[in-house]
Amino acid sequence: MWPLKSILYFGVFWIACVMALANPIWGVLNYMVVYQTDPTNTWWGQPLAELGMRFSLLAAGSTVLGLLLGRKHVPDVRPAFSAWEWGILALFVIASLNIVIGAEFGASARREFEKFWKVLLFTLILTRLASVRKNLLMVMWALVIGCLYLGYDAYTAPSWAFLLGRLETFGGPDFSTSSGAAAHLSAMLPIIGTAFLTAKHWKWKLLAAVSGALTVNAVIMCRTRSAFIGLVVGLLAAFLAAPRVRRYRIHALLFAGSVLAFGLTDEHFWARMGTLADQEVLETDLATVSRKEIWLASLQIIADHPLGIGVGNFTRVIGDYDPRHNQRSSHNSLIVCFAELGVQGGIVFLSMVALSVRLLHRSSKLAGLSDKPLETKMLAYGFLIALVTYFTTALGTQRFYCESFWWVLALPLCLYRAVLAEADARVGIPAPVASPAGNEEMRVVGQLQSP
Repeated sequence: MWPLKSILYFGVFWIACVMALANPIWGVLNYMVVYQTDPTNTWWGQPLAELGMRFSLLAAGSTVLGLLLGRKHVPDVRPAFSAWEWGILALFVIASLNIVIGAEFGASARREFEKFWKVLLFTLILTRLASVRKNLLMVMWALVIGCLYLGYDAYTAPSWAFLLGRLETFGGPDFSTSSGAAAHLSAMLPIIGTAFLTAKHWKWKLLAAVSGALTVNAVIMCRTRSAFIGLVVGLLAAFLAAPRVRRYRIHALLFAGSVLAFGLTDEHFWARMGTLADQEVLETDLATVSRKEIWLASLQIIADHPLGIGVGNFTRVIGDYDPRHNQRSSHNSLIVCFAELGVQGGIVFLSMVALSVRLLHRSSKLAGLSDKPLETKMLAYGFLIALVTYFTTALGTQRFYCESFWWVLALPLCLYRAVLAEADARVGIPAPVASPAGNEEMRVVGQLQSP
């Protein structure tokens, strides 16, 4: 007899797969939850693991089928491809070309390339289906619920899941290390806070609050310095960028949340974080020193291979430049992008990051023309802080090929399209067949000013 949790998970998963055939957004939500939870490593998930099913693949497959069968639920976005999405395609083309011009396309490269194109494909699907407000809010709450599970999983983790006092094993495969898990959870905290601020009913606020508390606790248990730096930078950005309409309330919530988070920490957490301010420790700490050595060697890789060594080849090549770190990760998302996809790939990626920030700014400017101006401002604000937090954290750990990293980068485009469509509908302008990126809001504002 299966455990009750296994039965519940299995049943909900298949219900969501069936619902995705009628409306593919349910496939997106299902995929996101499966990505974060992955119960196959838990005691109650063993019966599911024995089935040999790839839950993420099934969720993705039901989503693709839903795109074909439930087309009436697929938002009609204009233009057909934004500049940000062209960046996605450019990265895919660059990665594909580097199979030929890069280093050897071995097993690790093949595995990482296969993952990368799937990440990019799902991101494109996300930017389509989450481009209306209702779907975007559903995606946000799927992330909140996923973090609720991850936080609970961390809270109830057995002793063997810890290594040297750091929580190392919980959640899905992209969270197999404390650094990866903490990076994801840190970036989700601003989104959870946005869900709390925009929730209309106290029950939903309570859900967001519990998810946030468990998420903070999980981050602390990971004891990851890169995530701590990301949170500090994100917190500073949150104070400075708080929308004027709710600034004092947000500042009060940020202060209260910081105090409560401080109460969850212990001396071991602060002992590890304290090394960031100790120059002597930084010069002798093995993790810090090795990162510096790897990054210096990475610069030489980029200089020798400006067109890139190919997706997944960093760990294979780094040993040729510094034998002390053979098969080691870059521990830096930006460096791995420049090293594996070349200078051209790095430029495309940074352009996409800048464009994500710009899209959030545009969404905030157009908030007054949207269906829910205050909610729009809160969403733009929360997504901005999540982006700042994740990008900062990713400079200390490798998250470039991780799905949630790209979700956070894609949310600004989803919000912008939703806001623009609402603004068009309000002023009675049909969506254009094509419009140069950056000119859409001028079209809306110009129409409002017309006699």
